[in-house]
Amino acid sequence: MKGLGFFRRASISRRLVGFSLFFVTTTVVVASIILYLIVAGVVREQIDQRLDTQIDGLRGALSVGADGTIALAAALDGPPFDRRGSGWYWQVSGDRLYITSRSLAGQTIDSPPRPFDWRHAFNGEPGPGGRVQLREEDLYVRVAGASIGGKVVEIAVTAPQSALSAPARRALLWLASAMALLGAALVAGIFAQTRYGLRPLRQLTADVSAITAGNLPRLPDINVEELRPVSQAINRLVDQNLQRLTDTRLHFANLAHGLKTPVTSLSLALDSTNDPKGEIRSLVSRIDQRIRHHLARARKTAAGGIGLSTPIKPCVDDLLLVMSRIYADRGITARCEIDPNLSVTCAEDDLDEILGNLIDNAFKWAKSVVAIWARAEGSMTIVTIKDDGPGMSPEAASQAFLPGKRMDETTPGDGFGLTIAGELVQLYGGTIALSTRDKTGLRCVISLPRATP
Repeated sequence: MKGLGFFRRASISRRLVGFSLFFVTTTVVVASIILYLIVAGVVREQIDQRLDTQIDGLRGALSVGADGTIALAAALDGPPFDRRGSGWYWQVSGDRLYITSRSLAGQTIDSPPRPFDWRHAFNGEPGPGGRVQLREEDLYVRVAGASIGGKVVEIAVTAPQSALSAPARRALLWLASAMALLGAALVAGIFAQTRYGLRPLRQLTADVSAITAGNLPRLPDINVEELRPVSQAINRLVDQNLQRLTDTRLHFANLAHGLKTPVTSLSLALDSTNDPKGEIRSLVSRIDQRIRHHLARARKTAAGGIGLSTPIKPCVDDLLLVMSRIYADRGITARCEIDPNLSVTCAEDDLDEILGNLIDNAFKWAKSVVAIWARAEGSMTIVTIKDDGPGMSPEAASQAFLPGKRMDETTPGDGFGLTIAGELVQLYGGTIALSTRDKTGLRCVISLPRATP
């Protein structure tokens, strides 16, 4: 049942292999039957030739004596007609006349009526005489008529039926073995041909999966004529998805600037003086939550067009190069330990925005060293940014991601860097946290979904 299920599944390879196996099996069987019939025909022709030669010899040796009787002028009991019970017999019969071979040992051949054959009806050539049995053995008979001294006689020569079937059976054994080897070779060739022929399809599937995972921007050129239109259609679809993603992200940015910033400014402008009951602040907070909810859904929808996969190390390397130039006068050393193969499910510009704000903050407060490392932990990627600056208290760390909240008014900034980074991380389903130990240095831990290669 499992073997039948193999061919019932909707698979191109199974269809090809199944049809080819059926075709090869049928062809091998039919070819074996045809070759067997050819071998049997050749053997029959050889036996006929031998029996006809014996008939011609007997016909030439018959003569009429002085007393009018028919007799053989020469002995024609050469092998195998001299062995008793060999199945190789000859007999000359007529009106009260029986001349038999030594192998018959005095018995006679009861040959059936000779079938009428137009080819031999008038020239007296030997023809098939049907089959007879003697001593429970099937005999193959050839008969011919002859006129000797005005008397008509019939010459019958036989061969054992096994003389025809045995060589054909032996040939069939060799033929079956050869055909089995040929069939096995053809089956192996079919499997190899199927695997080789469907290799471009498997590669196309792998490339589509790579596009879905974000590891490939579009399908490469395919040198298979039949698959080139499919590849071009998929690439057009990918380009359309990329364009839709770009348009969606543009609308998202416009919406963010058009709604989020005024709402944030309104929230900062409200206090207990102009809103003593807090009703307006509560309403603005609800509006802000609604905006965040729908912006998050818009970003997820945009990211869902194709799989996102952004390597972390190139992004960090670029940011460190920029920061080392901006803060070159401070002599800060940057250490980065990140696996080049480690990626996150996040748009490249969003990852730049997240890490850019956090690394800039680390360089801004570091005394001499900024360390960055990352590791994979389950389905998430953990990125850690640490500086050796003054750090901050737990109370200050809990308020660091509030909109417009600045930790030190003496340093340049607008107070929205950490807020933007925190919101972006949350939109991608990640987390961000700040911690300090003994008020020496700040550690920022970002968790983002890990991209599967």
